[in-house]
Amino acid sequence: MSIYELTQKVKTSGQKRTHEQRMKLLKEAHVLDARGGFDRKFFTSSDSDDHSASSTVQA
Repeated sequence: MSIYELTQKVKTSGQKRTHEQRMKLLKEAHVLDARGGFDRKFFTSSDSDDHSASSTVQA
């Protein structure tokens, strides 16, 4: 499969997902924690601001 075909497949499958499905995928990938905020294991701020690590995603 070429890069172009793979890109088109990803774009097409992404358009069919509901908000709940997208959130589930992000949680399973450890991008978001159970509360919908950024997972602190992978997303930390270099300064002492806690708001960036605990913000929620709105889509």
